[in-house]
Amino acid sequence: MKNVLLVDDDVVFTFLNKKIIASLDFINAIDTAQNGLQAIEHLEASIRDSRPLPDIILLDLSMPIMDGFGFLQAFNDMDLPERKKVKIIIVTSSIHPEDMQRARDFGVNSYLTKPLKEEGLLAEIARI
Repeated sequence: MKNVLLVDDDVVFTFLNKKIIASLDFINAIDTAQNGLQAIEHLEASIRDSRPLPDIILLDLSMPIMDGFGFLQAFNDMDLPERKKVKIIIVTSSIHPEDMQRARDFGVNSYLTKPLKEEGLLAEIARI
């Protein structure tokens, strides 16, 4: 069973994708954050409270306060002994090659474009 953190500021996208994710048999819990800063705070609280880190983070790139790249930098700077176990999948509307390359440079596991489709998500999770 996997725990998922969905990081996106679009409430409609989040609502719809929580439905898709919840329909997957191997998902245990789904948490959400509306921006990268909230996601970092969620991870810090998990560590502080000895809760498991998410197995999968679905991350948008374009968000207010802290965007996806800001999150990736802060995530890489965190002292997380189990960092390699957390798989990050970018889910964004950006198809810019520069964004894709920059995401790869941060070590993300996969890059999907919106809208999220159940088949595509399943294929990426199986691949990583």
